[in-house]
Amino acid sequence: MPAKGFTLVNTDKYAIQVPKGWSVGTETPWGARDITPKSGSGQMGAMTAGPTNDSWDALYKMSLFFIKREEPGFETPYRTGRTKQGYECMSFEVKNTNGFANRRYLLLKNAKGNVLALSIKIPSSDQEKAFKAMFQQMIDTAKIKA
Repeated sequence: MPAKGFTLVNTDKYAIQVPKGWSVGTETPWGARDITPKSGSGQMGAMTAGPTNDSWDALYKMSLFFIKREEPGFETPYRTGRTKQGYECMSFEVKNTNGFANRRYLLLKNAKGNVLALSIKIPSSDQEKAFKAMFQQMIDTAKIKA
């Protein structure tokens, strides 16, 4: 059951919780979906990959290649850990020219090597707390099905 203020997005490859009132786009040929508020700015995303045996180093470098093609920025070193659901994960941020980490990423991987990449674009530092909480809910509830 989704947390209050969230709705369950259930696909054949994964399940996540997103804020109520946000729109989940159709999946692109490369496995990505945009998740956007009905009004206002900001964005979240989910993308699948794998199975892969790539290291976190390789996945980080590949992710940054595409992220920085979309918009330049200054990446933070990645950190590894585990999600509340028990998946291995790697997270990092990309800072804008003002030094604010407006883009945040978390990749989680299951035992079969399937990857779910989650992302958020925070519109401003004034909205950081609210967007960070929404992103954390998506991370904490993410489940890979494949």
